[in-house]
Amino acid sequence: MTKSENTKTLKSKMAILLEKEEYSPKALSRGQIVEGLIVSKSKDHLFVDIGAKSEGIISIRELEQEDKFEDLKVGGKVTAYVLIPESESGQVILSMKKAGSERRWQDIAKKMEQDETVDVKPLESNKGGLLVDYGGIRGFIPSSHLVSSPQKSAEPLKVKVLEADKRLNRLVFSEKEANPEAVRLPKIELQFSVGDTVEGEVNKILPFGFLVNLSGNAEGLVHISEISWERVESLEKMFKVGDKVKVRVLEIDPSTGKINLSIKQLTQDPWKKAESKYPVGKKFAAEIVRISSYGAFVQLEPGIEGLIHSSKIPYGMKLQPGDKALVSIDLFNPEQRRVALRLEQEEKENKEEKKKGAKKKEAGEKG
Repeated sequence: MTKSENTKTLKSKMAILLEKEEYSPKALSRGQIVEGLIVSKSKDHLFVDIGAKSEGIISIRELEQEDKFEDLKVGGKVTAYVLIPESESGQVILSMKKAGSERRWQDIAKKMEQDETVDVKPLESNKGGLLVDYGGIRGFIPSSHLVSSPQKSAEPLKVKVLEADKRLNRLVFSEKEANPEAVRLPKIELQFSVGDTVEGEVNKILPFGFLVNLSGNAEGLVHISEISWERVESLEKMFKVGDKVKVRVLEIDPSTGKINLSIKQLTQDPWKKAESKYPVGKKFAAEIVRISSYGAFVQLEPGIEGLIHSSKIPYGMKLQPGDKALVSIDLFNPEQRRVALRLEQEEKENKEEKKKGAKKKEAGEKG
């Protein structure tokens, strides 16, 4: 075999070897999970050999919460998520945080498939239920699937997975499914009934209302819509934890133990007697109380506001809260709790123009 033929044979063998997967650099794509060895560290970056054309780089900001930068040693194995397959500098940008999230989504999907129980950490309650944390992923327990009181949950809860959709970032749990023996709540003998007026103590201020401690170790909710016939701007300014309040019992749900309360039902609905006081066409002086994108609101009396629609406000006129205005009733509908008002500015201006015109005419006749 000639020297030339030997060279060709060697090149052919090399080409075959390079074609094999283990000898060729990995082709990476965003979202891919890769494993690699830490080859070096800087002050705030890890450099990882993942078998690609260039090293991968992991910023200290892309570590998982439980990973400490100083504990990650050269030669150690890591699993990472490909954020950018090739940056402008030719490096592969990786994230251990994202890889952990991917792993947890896979884990939670497996738990749902196998109908296993998992532990979640309560974060905060809202009107619909309880927000929870599962390994850094936010989830939700609807109130209909809670056994514990959403306002008093602090310890980890045992739950089952109802829905896990990574694409929609939707994770729903059920405490009832994990605790079937606790679904039947013990019957509490309440010392009051629906319609009763009782006294209680404000226990917690929430974004949508506040909780009240009642006699017999019971707890009820006053929703923000049941506080006053007037518009409620700030609950924190109106109430403090520990305040004594009188409330009316609106509803008691025996299946869940939930009690709905009201403060405003202790006073008469101002709309019931208002219609006769505000006939269509009635004019009166009023004060602008707030401005919206579609007009200006005027308070007729506590609990009743009327709207001057933007189409009824002369072009160029700027109304502000506190401004006085002469208005008239265009519509008063107590069933829909709706009042439409009209500014009487134009009529006033027309009268002034007529007076000016009459004076000019009178002056001309005298001349």
